[in-house]
Amino acid sequence: MRAETAFQMGPWRVDPGLNQIIGPEGGVELEPQVMDLLVYLAEANGEVRSRDEIASALWPAASVNDDALSRTVWKLRQVLGDDAKSPRYVQTVSRRGYRLLETIEPVNDAPQTPLRKVGAPVFLAAAVVVMISLVGISVLSRSGAAPRLEPSIQSNDETLALLDRADGFYAQYTRADNEAALRLYERVLAQDPDSAAALAGQANALTQRVIRWGLDGEANRTTLTQALQSGEMQTQRAQAALLRADALAEEATELDPGHARAWRALGLVRAAQSDFDAARRAYDRALVIDPENWGAMINLSELEALTGHPERQAELLARSFEAMSRDYADNPVAIRPWHSAVGLSVARLRADAGEAQQAELWYRRVLALDPLNAEAVTGLAAVLRASGDVAGADALCRELEAAGGGRCAR
Repeated sequence: MRAETAFQMGPWRVDPGLNQIIGPEGGVELEPQVMDLLVYLAEANGEVRSRDEIASALWPAASVNDDALSRTVWKLRQVLGDDAKSPRYVQTVSRRGYRLLETIEPVNDAPQTPLRKVGAPVFLAAAVVVMISLVGISVLSRSGAAPRLEPSIQSNDETLALLDRADGFYAQYTRADNEAALRLYERVLAQDPDSAAALAGQANALTQRVIRWGLDGEANRTTLTQALQSGEMQTQRAQAALLRADALAEEATELDPGHARAWRALGLVRAAQSDFDAARRAYDRALVIDPENWGAMINLSELEALTGHPERQAELLARSFEAMSRDYADNPVAIRPWHSAVGLSVARLRADAGEAQQAELWYRRVLALDPLNAEAVTGLAAVLRASGDVAGADALCRELEAAGGGRCAR
């Protein structure tokens, strides 16, 4: 479908034949699908093209869902350093589609510029660091919070600082901190009503208020499963609160379809509303956008348990553990409190399934990272005793107690 003629788009020289664009800082090679999207929008001369029209043009012989298109738009914005909230190049037209804002002009042949491959975000219009706080609906009391780049979310320094502070409060998962986070997210939205990050954060905090503490603040729950079993989630007040959170999360996904945290927030509130199919779709989309999003994996793992698929729960937790391991060097403060807990959850699930060798492996993996973890020592000791290695189990317990790590359950 692609025209091969090079054209100028603002500061960018676009060469479809070579899958490259060249800007002031050098050249970037685009994925073919991303270049096809750019050319298709350029040929529309500023007119809106619907998502269905774009999908038919880019994938004429295949049936694709919205995830593929959202991801392709996100990649194009990432390379251009574009901002979904105040775009210069690619505008999202609510409920209609996308259009290209920049004027297109033909260019003469020009010398080629050495390329830089697209990997981490390049040519960003401004430095962007947004702290993502993960929702705690798994077997853990918290799923953790990891600072990540959201290339399509950009704002001024004051807004970023407020977002960072709000996310920090939210990640503590106490009632007072959650309420403080809500107030800080409201301050961000007063400055920037279209902040997808703040909308998603507010949706998360409102949903957590219902799940963990209840609207009267008297509950003390740590998982969505407990909240659903309490029956409180079905009350009229709870449903009204969740409906508000749902609207906030959905608005965040419409403002920035490439924002993984927004989709994760939508997944949480849909799960709290017992709409498990919609929750799963939202979490899946978050993982399409960010395959390393260990928070979405943890949340999805509880959803699988709720819907009768514990085998998938163990697999998702194992994947989240591996993703956290890869992310640990960049986010040790966020990951350290939860890394061991996820590994322990996998070990317990393997033990419950009668997979003694796998359980032993996971207990040892936890101990390799957290040598005095009493739960891991106790679990491993139990596995060793069951296999006949009583001496090995006793040695583990003595080592734990000698180091002041607590008593080993026997």
